[in-house]
Amino acid sequence: MKAVFCLLSMILAAVFLAGCWDREYLKDLNLAYSVGFDLTEEMKMQETVEIIFPPEAEQMSTINEIYTCTGQTPRDASNRIRNKVRGNIRFIKNGIRLIGKPLAEHGIYSTLNVNFRDPSNPTSNVRVIITDQKASDILFMQKVGELKIGEFITQKIKSLEEMSLFYPPETVDSLFRSLKDPGQDFALPYIGQEGKDLAAKGVALFHNEHYTGLLNTDQAIMLTLLKGGSGDNARFTKKIEMKDPNPILGSISFNVGQKKIRRSFKVKVSPQGDIDVYLGIKLHAIIEEYTGQHLLTEKNINSMNKKLSEMLTEQAEEVIRKVQEANCDIFGVGRHLIAYHNKIWRSKNWSTDYKEVRFHAKVDLNIVDTGVLR
Repeated sequence: MKAVFCLLSMILAAVFLAGCWDREYLKDLNLAYSVGFDLTEEMKMQETVEIIFPPEAEQMSTINEIYTCTGQTPRDASNRIRNKVRGNIRFIKNGIRLIGKPLAEHGIYSTLNVNFRDPSNPTSNVRVIITDQKASDILFMQKVGELKIGEFITQKIKSLEEMSLFYPPETVDSLFRSLKDPGQDFALPYIGQEGKDLAAKGVALFHNEHYTGLLNTDQAIMLTLLKGGSGDNARFTKKIEMKDPNPILGSISFNVGQKKIRRSFKVKVSPQGDIDVYLGIKLHAIIEEYTGQHLLTEKNINSMNKKLSEMLTEQAEEVIRKVQEANCDIFGVGRHLIAYHNKIWRSKNWSTDYKEVRFHAKVDLNIVDTGVLR
């Protein structure tokens, strides 16, 4: 009897679950791989899309074409682009979203709203990047070398994440949480053209949804470390023998990304409501290059540890100063107040009071590997 029941269940399943009628074939779709948004002089939204068209024959490769249109909203602009393109456009393979700096200054939420509402638009693996000129100018490059523009940017951003310039990776998914959190701000990759090349310019700092400041590439790596993370590598080059007459000599390049980072983060609130943040990191360095004339003895290494710790602490203080000037609560001090000092939080106007927070930064560096030369 049990066997008969199982057989009937299988037959019914085969009848009623015969397949999905609502389907689309990739060969019939035009896939948007990269999307860019700019603000026009008329305060409208300009959307630029890199569309990948399937090959016409089996041995042929895909081709990319760039289309742009202006509308009141991103969806309005998308619909206008669909009027130009043969066939439908789907964003299921979209992995890059470029936003021009002028638009970012006015706020980025309007460019992301459609992603949050439409389940067919991806969010979990879409990188958001700020450009120092129009996003459309970058997409209209179409190719960099042999790579399509979207493919090139994707590979470039991933390599920069591994170098700790942008870490952890920010996606549309993670951005949504930051945008809805009053006690936490964020930073995004900032790129621009240098002639025919695309280069990383640093990280764009945000308060709420608005672009408010910029850190250069070295400062971006320090910011990553101060947040307690790193990619596969985090490299610095410092001049430690300032009296050496030869400018080539006396420089040291070291990597702190291959060893575990120890981070301390303490927020103290006085009865008067004054806020002090004690932020410290302990780094373990591997020397990758040293052009000094002195041998790396134990005494010299101890001296280097002290000097480099002082230099990195000064750099950390400069990064924190610029972050505060940009009103970017990237370390989540507000989030800590919400959780542990809620009465103080409710008495603050965080958009103005954050700049009054007193940060105390300290970086301790210890050289643990000098390579084969000693």
